[in-house]
Amino acid sequence: MVQADPLLSELDIQTASSSRAILTGLIRTQILNLVQSKKQQPVLVIDEASLLRLDVFAELHTLTQFEGDSKPYLPIILAGQNNLADNLLYRSAVPLASRIVARRHLQEVNREGMARYLAHHLSIAGLKHSPFDEQAVTAIHQGSGGLFRKANHLARGALVAATSEKSQVVTAEHVRRAATELF
Repeated sequence: MVQADPLLSELDIQTASSSRAILTGLIRTQILNLVQSKKQQPVLVIDEASLLRLDVFAELHTLTQFEGDSKPYLPIILAGQNNLADNLLYRSAVPLASRIVARRHLQEVNREGMARYLAHHLSIAGLKHSPFDEQAVTAIHQGSGGLFRKANHLARGALVAATSEKSQVVTAEHVRRAATELF
């Protein structure tokens, strides 16, 4: 099973086997034990699920099948980039995709939301005043498409560009320079 080691560890399963059938059986047995005997509800959260190989989706589906699919003993939360939805359309992923009961796509933030996001992170870093001028915030918002991860890269790169010039203010030009060097 691909990347089973963390799952086996969390479920306190120790085995030397690398057989998918054996590993799947051990995992399902432990999940049943948690739910039925210990009255616990395990949840499998997979961040960056958009990076999973397509065959892993079929394996995840197999792990979630209990009592003819009538018992949701192992809810799974998949989080990832936009291509996660595309990956779930592939034939090997369709059985898992058919079990999805809720989907949520995080929308990009508007310019004001981006300004608040940057201000929040700067305050966490201990800055009382933002080094980004208004045009820089707009450039970060536009360059990132309102997505936080891209905004983080642009802001960091713009800070580096401003620092290299010994500038106290981060401008749109610094953001532009960061964008050409990062992307």
